[in-house]
Amino acid sequence: MTPALKKRFIITGIVLAVVFGGLLAYHIFMGMMMQKYLKNFAPPPATVNVVTVSQGEWQNSYSTVGNLVAVQGTNISPQVNGTVTKVLFNSGDYVSAGQPLIILDTGILAAQLAQAIANERLQKVNYVRAASLYRQGVMSQSDFDTARSNYAQALATTEQGQQTLNQKILAAPFAGRVGIRQVSLGQYLNVGDVVTNIQQLDPIYANFDVPQQFLQTMHVGQAVEFTVDTFPGQVFKGKITAFNAQVGTDTKAITVQATIPNRNPKMRLLPGMMTNVRVLMNMEKSVLSVPQQAVSYTLYGNSIFVVATEQKEGKTITIAKVVPITTGEQIGNAVRVNSGLKAGDQVVIDGQVKLQDGSPIKIMTGAN
Repeated sequence: MTPALKKRFIITGIVLAVVFGGLLAYHIFMGMMMQKYLKNFAPPPATVNVVTVSQGEWQNSYSTVGNLVAVQGTNISPQVNGTVTKVLFNSGDYVSAGQPLIILDTGILAAQLAQAIANERLQKVNYVRAASLYRQGVMSQSDFDTARSNYAQALATTEQGQQTLNQKILAAPFAGRVGIRQVSLGQYLNVGDVVTNIQQLDPIYANFDVPQQFLQTMHVGQAVEFTVDTFPGQVFKGKITAFNAQVGTDTKAITVQATIPNRNPKMRLLPGMMTNVRVLMNMEKSVLSVPQQAVSYTLYGNSIFVVATEQKEGKTITIAKVVPITTGEQIGNAVRVNSGLKAGDQVVIDGQVKLQDGSPIKIMTGAN
């Protein structure tokens, strides 16, 4: 290697060493500055909404689910065979008790009834004549008894014909709403064929099961509230009206029946609907409760962010502190708090997703 080439390699090595050394020093310097920045960095306080915990009255209750049941409900079916000659209702009509719904053909029966009535009149004349002759002593007891028996049989035949003719008219057994019509004009019906169904919808029952240990806390006349998912936000009120006569051998629960009176003017509550049931019990005073959105629910227990203060670098700052709590029944949006809080505590109800235990916070202006 010539001296000139050797000198060039030395110069190149020195230049590279200076460049890489400078880069390394720069990275070390930047790392030190970043650590210093992060050490002194304090995130801005998270803005949250809070509410002050207070004591108030609490309506204890037992909640479960049940089903709505019609006070009366049945299928309308003919008791005799026949062809439909008249349909006197539309699907969904509200009908009164005794209102005719379907009329079957009555031609043959009407003729038979007319014949029975004519025979009844004849036998009545014969019976009256026989009675007169018997009183005069010119007719034997046997002949008189025969005339009286013939008249009684004629009366029975007429009554039977009238009852059979009446069975050709299908009437509503009680007032209520009829369902979808399942028959057409000219259709031949057999005994038992379903024409429609009818349900009495006002009042309406709600049946639900209660574990036997709750029986001592319930009684006839006790107030009950119902909600149906079909009508969110609407509460129907009723009272317990009956208890089943036995406890289920498998479930050890008893069926309770409550009545919702005069609460179904538009017939919106229908048999078969599932309902959320709340049996109202004793009222307690001085119970703590918080909005449902304030509580964090986990498998390891429930907790809540409580507003607290701490000293940092000689300054008092407001922080959110995680506090474990035990909760009870939830009514609407309110959750009962059995332990973990006290009256006057402020709890976070909005903005928890941005928080950790000890996070600095800023309370939204106007929050309670």
